[in-house]
Amino acid sequence: MKQIIIALISLTFYLSAETITLKQAQDSALEKNYGYAIAKENLVYSSLSVKSAFSGFLPSASFTGSYIIYSPEVEMSSFKFTPPSTLSPVTMVQEDRIAFGLKINQPLFTGGKLFYSYKISKDSEETTKNSLTSEMMKLLADVESQFFNVCETRELLDIAGESLQLSKRNEETAKIKFDSGLVSKADYLKSSSARAVSEVSLVNAEKGFELAKINFSNLTGLDNFELENVDRDHYEPFINRLYISEFSSAEEKVLILKEIALLFNNDIKNIRLNKEISEKKITMSKGNFLPSVNLSYSTEWAKTNLTDEYANSGTVALSASIPILPLYDNYITLEKSRIDLKRSELSEKQLLDNISTVIRTYLYTLISGSKQFTSSKVAVELAQETYTNVEQRANSGLSTEDELNTARLSLIQAKYNQTSAYYSILKSKSELMKVLGIKDEEEIIKLF
Repeated sequence: MKQIIIALISLTFYLSAETITLKQAQDSALEKNYGYAIAKENLVYSSLSVKSAFSGFLPSASFTGSYIIYSPEVEMSSFKFTPPSTLSPVTMVQEDRIAFGLKINQPLFTGGKLFYSYKISKDSEETTKNSLTSEMMKLLADVESQFFNVCETRELLDIAGESLQLSKRNEETAKIKFDSGLVSKADYLKSSSARAVSEVSLVNAEKGFELAKINFSNLTGLDNFELENVDRDHYEPFINRLYISEFSSAEEKVLILKEIALLFNNDIKNIRLNKEISEKKITMSKGNFLPSVNLSYSTEWAKTNLTDEYANSGTVALSASIPILPLYDNYITLEKSRIDLKRSELSEKQLLDNISTVIRTYLYTLISGSKQFTSSKVAVELAQETYTNVEQRANSGLSTEDELNTARLSLIQAKYNQTSAYYSILKSKSELMKVLGIKDEEEIIKLF
């Protein structure tokens, strides 16, 4: 009864699980993945930084207001209210002062610092856009790779289940032979041991499958899903073209793929932008040695308790300043900018070397994987035929339990190798897409 309940629960879960295509999984990841969401916010932040840098070209204005109470009061002498009959001025007491002021400042020349700050912010925004695109393509490739990983572990689980069924069947046959006195107890125990090992392998395969689904769920935000089967017919022409490729001609393909990466890889785009930013910082640092010129206008309206109306006074000023000390700090800033440029140049060379190595690695993996997969298909056919023959001979008493178990292990291993080789090709293809900066799968398939 308990087994029936468990079976019904499993069936209910299976029926309620939605079949997910690769495209649906990628769309879900773009919607729910935190890393991609952070990258989008970074772009908004960079856009605001550009606007902030542009505001440096605009005039700045400030409005001030003050109310001053004098304690003690300020005595003031004035001839304005002195009667004609007296010669001495009238002494008056100023108790408070109210003033309002407006100041406008417009930078005219800053040694290029405002201009290059704005240009650097624009380059930084472009870098953030590239990073967003890179994050998107990395996420899509990772989802595809994890998608294939789940499909692979699911097939490996099926193979482990098949191995267990064969082991059980062999054990049942050995039990009949043992009861009939046709085989020894040792031979029967060998079959039982093989069945126990197959059970352990099945548990490990189940664990691998569940862990693959957990990783896939964490990446895409999907729960309670079943993945669509991989369309093997779609990739068969691609694998066949890889199979006839020769390692001797792989270097020519590496050069072609490297040229594509130079055009579309967002990490390369960003490292070049960083080099341009470093060059602008050098020019901006040189501006620290140049004078700055500002135009300003200020006006003030003020009155005291002695007057009834506000008096206005305004000034227009054109001011220039030349840095004198500390010049050493400005020199250090310039040298640090030059070091940043040198580091950017070295980072670019390092990145290009790494990308060349990665492209070469994945290309050789694709070619060797296709040859392994094609050979493994033949190996599976031969192993299947061998197992069938050995099983028939074992049933007739012409083959031992060791021979039967060896044939079973050879068949299962051949199927493992075939599945691993197949999905190694697909996952390597996904990683190569990420390196090349290609989003559409059909584009990279056409390259081969």
